[in-house]
Amino acid sequence: MMTIPTGFRVVCLPVLLSLSLAGPWALAADEHAQHNHGGGAVIKMDAEGKRLESYNQRHEMTPEMREALRKKVALYRGFTDRELDMNMNAMGPDYEWYVSDPKVKGSTGILILSHGVGENSDRLVRDAYVPMAKKTPLAIGFGMAMMNSSHLQSAVDDLRAAGARRIILVDQGTTTKYNSLTRHWQYIFGMYPESSYMDVPKINAPGVEFVWTGHFNDHVLVTEMLSDAVRSVSRNPANEVLIIVGHGPEEAEDNAPDLKILQAHVDRFKAKKQFADVRLINLQDDAIVPVRESNVRKLRSWIQQATKSGRQVIVVPIAAASYGVQRNIKTDLRGLQYTFAEKGLIENPRFMEWVDSIVKTAQAGPPAKPAASRPM
Repeated sequence: MMTIPTGFRVVCLPVLLSLSLAGPWALAADEHAQHNHGGGAVIKMDAEGKRLESYNQRHEMTPEMREALRKKVALYRGFTDRELDMNMNAMGPDYEWYVSDPKVKGSTGILILSHGVGENSDRLVRDAYVPMAKKTPLAIGFGMAMMNSSHLQSAVDDLRAAGARRIILVDQGTTTKYNSLTRHWQYIFGMYPESSYMDVPKINAPGVEFVWTGHFNDHVLVTEMLSDAVRSVSRNPANEVLIIVGHGPEEAEDNAPDLKILQAHVDRFKAKKQFADVRLINLQDDAIVPVRESNVRKLRSWIQQATKSGRQVIVVPIAAASYGVQRNIKTDLRGLQYTFAEKGLIENPRFMEWVDSIVKTAQAGPPAKPAASRPM
């Protein structure tokens, strides 16, 4: 199985032969009307740039949809129809939030791919990108696109309307490339051979070159953001055990290489010799119940052992947004003594330094050959 590494470029063909002379939003509306390939009706953009009917999005599940999801997602195979419907409807909506002013033009656009959490957290994400959006056409696609991709199609259309013929795709929804969500997004943009969830429509954007980048990986700026979060709650590092907790991929063959990459953050903390111990774990929040429960037991055991030995524990999530996996962590660790540095990385000023760095790398780097997404 193959995936697309940072900097890989894909051009959607056929090449666009002519550009409309109409205004930007007229072009976007025309493109939406002519090729709504995203699997859903195009929603009118509001004054804030959102194409969203409601944060309480409902999915009308059919037997065929349930069968398709169970085939692709191991967790759903043990769900009843009602449980699966409830799970899908508990998810946040798939929608586009166009951040730039319509007056901002450019041959290069930026599309942020975000898991999405909810209204408050999504606004934090949007607000963080405002400075970048003042210089470059920028849109955010919120949601996992499990059942449709219309919000990503509309985002691409809006960026094209602003003049973009090259679009940088920034994946801030996963920590590394070893994740089913990354592969699903890549499928939608023609960069991966199969979907991770339902076979939603692929993006149709004649003449547009897509450049894939993103992931926190082992980037030193991510370590610094984690350090800032920890420093805000730390009181006596020499007597503190630091535990970095990730959302993590659901599959074992993804989890091992994901942790191997993220280990760099642990190694940097340990090199400073400030804390009594530093550990790393992925909850594998979307894995089947036995796998996730095993990780929770391990995490709770670490905290209990540290507490018994007289140590204080600091838990810090490696997640872009607030209010997401943090809520589950709080539930998992109920009854234990620990300090939670729970803010998402997006709330740190260094977050945009990270985005700037990976965007510039993607723009400057040569096309790369696909690399294996999982260990062979």
